[in-house]
Amino acid sequence: MSDVRAISYFESLSDDAAHRLAREWSARSYETRELILREGDPAHGFYLMRKGKARILRTGPDGREQTFRIASSGDTFGEVPVIDRSPNPATVQTMEPSEVVFIPSESFIRSIRAHPDVALRVLVHIARRLRSFTELVEQISLQTVQSRLARYVYQLAREEGVTVVGSVVVPREITQQDLASVVGSVREVVSRTLKAMEEDGILTVRRHEILVHDLGALRALL
Repeated sequence: MSDVRAISYFESLSDDAAHRLAREWSARSYETRELILREGDPAHGFYLMRKGKARILRTGPDGREQTFRIASSGDTFGEVPVIDRSPNPATVQTMEPSEVVFIPSESFIRSIRAHPDVALRVLVHIARRLRSFTELVEQISLQTVQSRLARYVYQLAREEGVTVVGSVVVPREITQQDLASVVGSVREVVSRTLKAMEEDGILTVRRHEILVHDLGALRALL
């Protein structure tokens, strides 16, 4: 039942209703770089990241990838194609060993029909997700690669960074290729941009972490 309670729009369900839902769900473990679902495939349900991280992306005709967001523990993905009965709009690939809970379409739709408060919470959830996608489109369309990269590193530093001897240590869990996909660019441009930030004394890129030496200067690039 803990998986049901981990999803915000199911919080109002009674214990009995939550138990019934939990019995219909299933969990699976994935290795790093394993596909959870593929763009264009039929949607048979949606997913909860119980543990780990995965990137949600689309691939263009030229093979270039755009990562929309990174799902981590407690996040859900795949609700929209269940609701509008369309194919999966994006591919989801793990970034590290992960545990994922699958919620069948029938279970989800039945809960929405039986519990109006759940339906309302789902609408709010999707509205927030739409707002974040609108912001992503704005960033890619109107901001430079430097600004987008600085924003990503700055947010990581604020959310996951640890201050050590005057610098903020940010775990680096993705490759530069993945980072380029996140900020809507290519690896070569991201590499040059990070190098320029290093030369300006803003940060240092290491294999498994990024050291942010000047958070204020990084924020000024947003």
